[in-house]
Amino acid sequence: MSRRLGLVLIVLGALAAVPVALAAYPTPYAAQGGEGVMSSDGALRYVALKSGEDTTLRAVRTSDGTVVMSQSLAGSFGVPMLTYKGPGGGLFRDGSALVLQSTGYAATTTFQLVNTANLAARDTIALKGTFAFDALSPDGSKLYLIQHTTVDDLQHYVVRAYDLGTHTMLPGKIADKTQKGWVMQGFPAARATTADGRWVYTLYWNPNGFPFVHALDAVRGIAHCVGFAATSPSGALLDYKLGVKGGKLMIRTRGGTLYRVIDRTTWKVTKR
Repeated sequence: MSRRLGLVLIVLGALAAVPVALAAYPTPYAAQGGEGVMSSDGALRYVALKSGEDTTLRAVRTSDGTVVMSQSLAGSFGVPMLTYKGPGGGLFRDGSALVLQSTGYAATTTFQLVNTANLAARDTIALKGTFAFDALSPDGSKLYLIQHTTVDDLQHYVVRAYDLGTHTMLPGKIADKTQKGWVMQGFPAARATTADGRWVYTLYWNPNGFPFVHALDAVRGIAHCVGFAATSPSGALLDYKLGVKGGKLMIRTRGGTLYRVIDRTTWKVTKR
């Protein structure tokens, strides 16, 4: 338990100014308050707010901050943050719904699927254990989740797929079949997604080893893990950015300097 607390405190320093409630920290957590998640057209932000033991979900106009819709949800939920400092995620690709995640630690993790048209809950998913939102398939049929196998070490986790049509967790884990010994651990620092929503790339800072990019094919449900040696101070990776440019995945420093390039077909890592 002391190891878990120490790891959480390391990164919480970077979150000290962010008014959030945490769930399945450090990857990802659920935020109450903050920037929430933006609608597909950029016109609205959906923000979850604490309301006693329940949650108020608001749709806020980005142009002037006007609250255009508000809905009360039973229980404590937040918008899933995709990295340690955001952005928010959970919006379906067609913009019809969004996923909210329960806050706090409990024996069961709960997700609410909410219609964006009226902010009403349309489905509830309750899973025994500690889970967190990771991604959605482009067609909205599968929910990809991070599962922490123990709350005593939240750096270690596996990726799972949940079928929203049949309401079942698919067997096995989403892993790189070419690297069977790979153990996923670390903190999510940056996220990039292809325009069609198929490939989801997450840069992980790994204080106990090499940083890596987790490449998820959200259509086929397969993944690749691409590790590389870091020449920058380890903590600096928390502020790096990802971008997709044709067949390449670009990793840049906070100042915009190109740091690494990953070929999206061969997974080869180069400096330019």
